[in-house]
Amino acid sequence: MATAAADDDVKLESFLQWLQSNGADLRSCTIRACGGKGLGVFSTAAPEPGSNDGNAPLLSPESTRLIWTMRRRCAGVAMVVPLDLAITPMRVLQDPLVGPRCRALLEDGVVDDRLLVMLFLMAERRRPGSLWKPYLDMLPSTFGSSLWFTEEELAELEGTTLHRATLIQRKSLQSSFDEKVKGLVEELLHVDESASSVEVLFEDFLWYVIFLFALKAETTYYNLHLIIPFYHLD
Repeated sequence: MATAAADDDVKLESFLQWLQSNGADLRSCTIRACGGKGLGVFSTAAPEPGSNDGNAPLLSPESTRLIWTMRRRCAGVAMVVPLDLAITPMRVLQDPLVGPRCRALLEDGVVDDRLLVMLFLMAERRRPGSLWKPYLDMLPSTFGSSLWFTEEELAELEGTTLHRATLIQRKSLQSSFDEKVKGLVEELLHVDESASSVEVLFEDFLWYVIFLFALKAETTYYNLHLIIPFYHLD
């Protein structure tokens, strides 16, 4: 338990340094543990009259409507995150390492904007020296979705509609992964010699799918072509 907490502290410190070095500004907020539920963004400014105090998180694993929450609880701008830190189709195409190949895939109609961002995020999550590593290390690594269940956990659902639905969806996802996703992600990874031997697993694809489902469920404002820090901290 102590080791896990120490690892979390190291990841958080690395993330904060990454934000600062890339121009982000936590003007009137801080990041700290959120009651055993991961990390939350807390206001350090005086609360507006009638609002919750600084002990209430502006953003936590249970509240990801970032702009709405921050404007409600504190006056002014709580934080500034440069657009350069958002993973968008344009940002992917501008990447010096994989941008040219991604542009070719997009122009040839092999991928669309949505798939482009997915492939990039999956590749960067497995790339040892990724620019995005401090941020990606902060994202959830496990989920409560039945898609993430082990075979033993899934067996406990036998006889239920959830069990059948999960198997059907996993089969469909496995097919998509085998036929298209795996090869494309490994192609982007292997552009980098340091990742030339990295094999992309089905679990990597499941991670992205469930992560995206979580984002869609938590905010109606989320853009499927945009991944931006602070929308989903673990």
